[in-house]
Amino acid sequence: MADYRRLYHDGGTYFFTLVTYDRREFLTSDLARRCLRYAWNQTRRKHPFRVDAVCLLPNHIHCIWTLPEDDCDFSIRWRMLKGLFSMRFLARGGHEFNRNTSRTRKGEVAVWQRRFWEHLIKDEDDFVRHADYVHYNPVKHGYTVRPRDWEWSSFHRSVREGYYDPNWGDTEPHNIRNLKCVGE
Repeated sequence: MADYRRLYHDGGTYFFTLVTYDRREFLTSDLARRCLRYAWNQTRRKHPFRVDAVCLLPNHIHCIWTLPEDDCDFSIRWRMLKGLFSMRFLARGGHEFNRNTSRTRKGEVAVWQRRFWEHLIKDEDDFVRHADYVHYNPVKHGYTVRPRDWEWSSFHRSVREGYYDPNWGDTEPHNIRNLKCVGE
């Protein structure tokens, strides 16, 4: 069994990758987006966090969150968010995928991969690299040719707030070329 070690830091800023079960592509459907918005908002009400960057792709989510000063428990947030999403998605007509023996034995639904990838942001340069990675990801995966053309991304908010020029990412940013995100 693998030994997963999480780095918990009160008030930390984290990069996350969350992937669907068996990499099924459904997250950008109308139903999935509505269910995700509901789960995201409910989770934030009970366990607040700031969303610094986010990009929704058909089979995964990349995001950067900052937790409250006195809180380090991102795991409880992801557990709640994934659970609320799965219940609502399945109740409203979404489909579960074929469960493996382990999931069947444990009574788990087959909507999300069990775990998620997290990385504690170390400094401003690390933040910028990961935010660029989040916003460039639809281009990297061939869903669009420019970040501004991807509808489900905080890139548009970041442009409005002056962090990016609207034409940013028309060529691959040099600072993310060697950034590897294991969860993807």
